[in-house]
Amino acid sequence: MKSTLQIQDISAAPGTKAAGFLNVPTTTAQMPITIVNGVDDGQTLLITAGVHGGEYPCIEAAIRFAAELNPAEVSGAIIVMPIVSLNSFHARQAFLVPEDGKNLNRVFPGKATGTISERMAYAITSLVAPHVQAWVDMHGGDIPEALVPFSGYIESPDPKVNEGSRGLAAAFGIKYLLRPDHLPGTSNSAAAAMGIPALLAEAGQLGILDEDSVQILLRGCYNVGRHLGILPGNFTPVALIEFKSNPWVRAGQNGCWYPSVKLGDTVQAGQKVGEIKDYFGNLLAEYHAPCAGLVILLCAALAVNGNDPLVGIGEF
Repeated sequence: MKSTLQIQDISAAPGTKAAGFLNVPTTTAQMPITIVNGVDDGQTLLITAGVHGGEYPCIEAAIRFAAELNPAEVSGAIIVMPIVSLNSFHARQAFLVPEDGKNLNRVFPGKATGTISERMAYAITSLVAPHVQAWVDMHGGDIPEALVPFSGYIESPDPKVNEGSRGLAAAFGIKYLLRPDHLPGTSNSAAAAMGIPALLAEAGQLGILDEDSVQILLRGCYNVGRHLGILPGNFTPVALIEFKSNPWVRAGQNGCWYPSVKLGDTVQAGQKVGEIKDYFGNLLAEYHAPCAGLVILLCAALAVNGNDPLVGIGEF
């Protein structure tokens, strides 16, 4: 007989939907969470969004997905956390959690006794992730970033986990795929270490809530549910275009950023991609492509700080 799915005090009996807030232990931070528990047995899918609070299309897609789900049509369960970093969301903060200045997607699996970002990550990996068999973490271009939609997963030592993650990517439906073997601190790396097939899915940019990006991500959520047999209906897997690697060009200093390439451009190794000047218009540094490839991410802000991502390239 199918059992009730309970996380903290949020409890969903078979055939029901329950919503509330996951409390991050020993902090005041809360995360909205919806549990949709179907009548029949099946896998459990976790959808997270808003790990970065300024990535709005993924947040809206997750909110709609949770609201639209009908428990009567679910086999297994779906857990949706639409705004993981609620504190960053209301601070309108790019990348970082305001209380500790850390990038939440660089501190997974987190620490029970760490800073607030580390405790938030730990709450997900210790209280939510143990219930699931697949995890999709949705992102997009943050407030200063433009990007081409792409997905990715972290290589696991377990071939079955990699096969599962690749299946999620094909089902989700974004054609460009990144597959790094090492990206510590991300939700995907934590999932891989736990043996959970997982996918990073990115669409949207520049702190704009645009409907096209919302639809890409919302459709992807439904397709993954269908792929896993959790939701009814058919889908067509996309033919994936895989990049060899995805190096980022990062700022070496604070200043004013002037890109010389556009999003979606093809660049050659060594090609100039932009420059940073000081506040008087004097050149501080030029930046060049480390490889040939497609410009999939571009900083569109004039103001940049040292180590900020300037250009992301999918290597051919």
